Amino acid sequence: MRIGLVYLGRRGPGGPLSFELASHLARKADLFAVVSQNADHIGLWRASGIPLVEASTFDTKLQAPLSCLNSRKIAALADQIAARKPDVIVYPMVHPWTPLLQSRLAGIPNIVTVHDPAAHPGFLHQMSSLWEAIAAQGAARCVVLSRLLVDEMRARGVAPERIDVIPHAMFSFYDGLAPLPSDGAADVLFFGRITAYKGLDVLIRAFRDVQARWPEAQLRIVGEGDLRRYARLLDGTKNITVTNRWVDDCEVGAFFRSRPIVAVPYTSASQSGVIALAASFGCPVIASRTGGLSDQIHDGDTGLLVAPGSVSGLAAAIQRLLMDPDLRNALGRRLAAEYRAHANWDVVSNAYLESCRRAIGAGRSVVVHRY
Repeated sequence: MRIGLVYLGRRGPGGPLSFELASHLARKADLFAVVSQNADHIGLWRASGIPLVEASTFDTKLQAPLSCLNSRKIAALADQIAARKPDVIVYPMVHPWTPLLQSRLAGIPNIVTVHDPAAHPGFLHQMSSLWEAIAAQGAARCVVLSRLLVDEMRARGVAPERIDVIPHAMFSFYDGLAPLPSDGAADVLFFGRITAYKGLDVLIRAFRDVQARWPEAQLRIVGEGDLRRYARLLDGTKNITVTNRWVDDCEVGAFFRSRPIVAVPYTSASQSGVIALAASFGCPVIASRTGGLSDQIHDGDTGLLVAPGSVSGLAAAIQRLLMDPDLRNALGRRLAAEYRAHANWDVVSNAYLESCRRAIGAGRSVVVHRY
């Protein structure tokens, strides 16, 4: 079986995810990858030994819609892919060009991973969700990262027999990167792009309540995004360190190495790569009971779940872990063990291989049972 894996993103966790998937699939199948010359990780792709087709895409988000009008460039890329005669094409991350490539390569079955079946608030999130919805309609099979998202895909018109459930794998990508020294450990960590649905305001208010009992507690907020809406909350709260910028891959380990409590207080979510990242470092997680997050975390076993938007619930969960270091450490260990056993890259790549076989032929959906 010859697989073409297409990742045209520039930066973000989609790069490590796609690189790890390609690396493991290449050990089990005849694989080539299509990657953007603009990707942050292009050097790793070139050094990997995986046969590559390199594409010039775009440098900024604002250029993305305009790049879709360059039909000549997209047609040339489709011709390069077709010339390699893949039996199936895998799109681990949907890109603005994905539906256009699907149309030009209509004779080749393809698999699309849909990360967010329901759109998050905000124009860019809605555009991303729209591209995923269009790509899902053009796919032979769709992969979702949680069984709890199957109904949302059905609501989009995707038949259940075309849906495969494959969990977000544990990251090993960051292990080989040169670590940077940390400038101090935090008790609680919020990590990732700062946007409204991620509940940062809920976390800051909860942390204020925590400080009434634990005045020395430390919260670290890490990620790029607009913090203006949180300015008053931040100004009135002590012991918060903010790193408000894009975080390079070589820096990630510095924030997780001390195994802080990782807060994922999202008010809505399909799934969270931050939880998979926390598992990779053995960090305890407190997450909202929403979307696929409650599939990634088993309450009281591999982490703690709280009601979305609940300041008191989140504060109580943080205090519980601050008071009980044995529980905190046990949750982190069990989460890491769960991912190592059921969401390692061998398991996930095997599931994608089976999905590829289903796309080429016909058969039952793939469901990776994690519990």
